[in-house]
Amino acid sequence: MSTTAPRLLQVRRSERITPRMIRVTLAGDELAGFGGEGPDRRIKMFFPVAGQQRPAVPRATSGGPLWPAGEPRPAIRTYTVRRYDPAAGELDVDFVLHEGHGPAAAWARDARPGAWVGVSEPGGRYEPDPAADFHVVIGDETALPAVATVLAALPADVPALAFLEVADADEEQQLPGAARVQWVHRGAAEPGEPLAAAVRAAAFPAGSGQAWLSGESACVRDLRKHLLDERGLDRRRIYATGYWRAR
Repeated sequence: MSTTAPRLLQVRRSERITPRMIRVTLAGDELAGFGGEGPDRRIKMFFPVAGQQRPAVPRATSGGPLWPAGEPRPAIRTYTVRRYDPAAGELDVDFVLHEGHGPAAAWARDARPGAWVGVSEPGGRYEPDPAADFHVVIGDETALPAVATVLAALPADVPALAFLEVADADEEQQLPGAARVQWVHRGAAEPGEPLAAAVRAAAFPAGSGQAWLSGESACVRDLRKHLLDERGLDRRRIYATGYWRAR
C-alpha cells in the first residue's frame, strides 16, 4: 500500500462504454497533484461497504497505514487509470461487469454522482522501450483500460500489433494509437483460449520486440512462455500481469 493516505473522491458522472463496461469519472479537491499520467498506471480503490456512505481509509503514519478504529474495512481492488485530466480535475476508471458482480463492479453499476470512493497513489513501471523494433500488446476486456494507455504511448513510427479478446463484437472499443488491432471474440470458448490461438498464429515483425500482456492469469502465463521460448523475446522486454483467474 502507498505510504500516502488514499484520496477520497466523488463520482462526477458515469457512462456505459459497451454493454459490459462502465466508465466512472471521479473528481474532488483531493485529486489535486495526482500523478496519473502515463501508460498502465495502477491504483488501489477503496469501496464503501454496507452501511457506509464513504469508505474508511487509513491515515499515513511513520509506522505504516493506520485504520480508523471501530469502522469496517472497505473492499479494496486494483484498477488502471483510464484517463487523468489535471486541467479538468477528472479521473476516469473503467469497470467490466462480470457475471455475479463483485463489490467493485457492483459499486460502479450503481454509482450515482456524489458517491464516494477512495483512490491510492498510482503506481506502474511500464514504459515503451525506444530501442524495440516492434511492440506487441495482448489483453482481454479487463485489460482494455490499460491497453488504451499503452497504445497511446507507443511510438507511431514503430510497428505495433494488438491482440484483444472480448466476449463479442459489441465489446469492441475505439482505441488510440497506430497499432494494428486484431479483435478476438470469445463466444462460448474458455477465457483466454481464442486469444492464445490468435497470438500463436500471428506473424510478428522482424527484429527484437517488446511485449505487454495482461488478462486471465493462466493465459498470460502461457503466452509469456510462448513469447520467450517460441518467439525469442528477451525476458526483460516482456511485461506480463495476471489480472484474474478463470478457475
